[in-house]
Amino acid sequence: MRRARAIAFAVLAIVGLSPRAQAEETGRARGEGAAAQAEETGRARGEGAAAQAAAPPETVRPEAAAPDEPPRTRATALEVRVEGERSSTSAARDPTAASYVIRGDELRAPGATASSVLGRVPGLQVVRTGAGADLATASIRGASSAETPVYLAGVRINDDVTGTADLSLVPLWMLHRVEVYRGNAPADADRLGIGGAIFFEPALPRGPRAGAGLGAGSFGELSASASASLGDERASVLVALSRRAADNDYPYIDDADTGLTAADDRTRTRQNADFEAYDLWTIGRYRLPRGGGVTALFNGFAREQGLSDLSARAALPASPAAAARSRVQRWLGAVAAAVPCAGPRGGGVERCRLELRSSAILTRQSLRDPLQRHGLPAPVVASAGERAAEQGAVRFRVTDSVTAWASAAIELERLGIDHQSGAAPLRALRATSRASASASFTPAPWLEVHALGAVEHHATRVAGDGGAAGLVEPSGRLGARLRLAEGAALFANVGRYVRVPALGELHGISPIVRGNPELEPEQGVTAELGARAAAALPRARAEVSLELLGFSRLASDLVAYRRAGLGAVRPYNVRGARVLGLELTASASALDHVRAALTLTALDPRDTSPERGIVSDLLPFQSRLVAAPSLEAYAEPGWLRGGRASLGARLLYRSSRVADRAGLIVLPEQAALDVELAVLALDGRLSGRLAVENATGARMLDAVGFALPGRSVHAAMEVWW
Repeated sequence: MRRARAIAFAVLAIVGLSPRAQAEETGRARGEGAAAQAEETGRARGEGAAAQAAAPPETVRPEAAAPDEPPRTRATALEVRVEGERSSTSAARDPTAASYVIRGDELRAPGATASSVLGRVPGLQVVRTGAGADLATASIRGASSAETPVYLAGVRINDDVTGTADLSLVPLWMLHRVEVYRGNAPADADRLGIGGAIFFEPALPRGPRAGAGLGAGSFGELSASASASLGDERASVLVALSRRAADNDYPYIDDADTGLTAADDRTRTRQNADFEAYDLWTIGRYRLPRGGGVTALFNGFAREQGLSDLSARAALPASPAAAARSRVQRWLGAVAAAVPCAGPRGGGVERCRLELRSSAILTRQSLRDPLQRHGLPAPVVASAGERAAEQGAVRFRVTDSVTAWASAAIELERLGIDHQSGAAPLRALRATSRASASASFTPAPWLEVHALGAVEHHATRVAGDGGAAGLVEPSGRLGARLRLAEGAALFANVGRYVRVPALGELHGISPIVRGNPELEPEQGVTAELGARAAAALPRARAEVSLELLGFSRLASDLVAYRRAGLGAVRPYNVRGARVLGLELTASASALDHVRAALTLTALDPRDTSPERGIVSDLLPFQSRLVAAPSLEAYAEPGWLRGGRASLGARLLYRSSRVADRAGLIVLPEQAALDVELAVLALDGRLSGRLAVENATGARMLDAVGFALPGRSVHAAMEVWW
């Protein structure tokens, strides 16, 4: 079966490119120029060969430019590639919003997962339930994971059963960068998101290239990948395939309530935690002769894994090693096209651009639990979801200081859940239409204003429940940036956001998790005020950058769960919640050999519902202090022939947090230290990396006390030609 799946993926790669693309690759005509598309062109030193093959030649930002340098319009199609450092961690898509960008080395560290990488982003907290292949979700600034849209190559991957996105299903090996917007999403997101938005962007082909990689690590981890691309700057195609597997049989301390005393706690080995995953990418790009282009992309992902039971009974001999299993399959794809819709003005600047995008995602999951130790309503539960979307947008540069954008989109989503409990299967259909408009106004070189408004209509139909129920919800935000001096600026924004309950929340997932068709949409109002500064010190060959901001979020009608009879839970609306916080991001490099960084988040998440009737008003699973300092030493000796060697260490500290609404269960504070050694040679064509995660072997817990892996070692090697 596993071999057949691999062959099927290879056939898909050969027969052609399925629909898939990202709107960013087709370019933007909003006049953002050099600063706005720095993420698309510059290549950071040591990002690795895979990422270096991805940058499109639309615009360029000079190496010495400060992160708040005013945008410069590209007058010609001249391509310039930057090979230097980029100290700024903020994204340039919307300079009035708080953002964080992860590039290069952090995405290619051996053993790295999407959850471990995102855990160091300010304001973002990850909830894991085990090793890298187990469920992991992200929340931003106290918002739930369902309130945070997550995009892979421009396609939203949040499921409509619970509304969450499983980070364990996001492969890092083909990614070029990750953009995290905290509290405010950019205009080209299809959901504004109460908790911001997360964008995983893949590497794109630029010409003939081939590469392969191997990896190995603790707990039986093995990985292999291969990719090849053909073509040139006008037309190119890429095919890439990877396989990853692990036993995940890491030891943990069993302190469950077994009738023994605390002194009888013993170390056990996690069972039935293995997984095997395949990941396929095919990407094609074509640049039109008169400007614009077409991009098509397809991604297929399949994983089979065991469902480990961390309770004490999992270690009993009577428990079969492979009793509970899970199979997940996901296919996503899109086609994006962009063409000029007005002739250029003087200087060759594009005045108008039309963008069209079609996307689709299909998911299948089956859970088998013959001993029914995981709370499933039946020994076998299968779910299937499909989503298709069409979007059209027009970007028009009215004057040198005003850019307008308008978009219309329609989305169809279907959900089906079957199980062997005797209950009727769930069949639900949702149609969503959305219209939005935004404008960017620069009345003076020192002031920039962004405004965005959107209206969404949601119509939901469930088999056997009669007609469709419709909802109309407005949302929007307003932001501004004030440049104080070269490299220094203030920014602020305020917005209103809405999330319509997921189909599984409205109509139930199983007899255990029942639906509530009377749920109201979640609503939130956010505000933030921050400052950014960056400076270069030529004599010390140093760069420094700093971002400090404060934020608040007031939310109402949040979806939570409570008991609804014996052995069942039902969602309901929480009257209100309030989150206040401070975020700090700082980085510095000096002497071309040392780099340091720090992210810090102080959070005060509170349940403000007057009827909460519990002792604690703290929101569960939110640490009130998270700090992530890092230090790296690097060199570029001549014998590496254009390469680079580095040794770095990163620490992640999370303060204690409550695990229930009453505040009775408290998870202790935790700190994990990771160390990585990386060597790149021959202009990035050969690389080797060695990483030690949780080097001190600290005991790590997450979610409701789930044991996470202790110390682990990972190694990887890549070669490109």
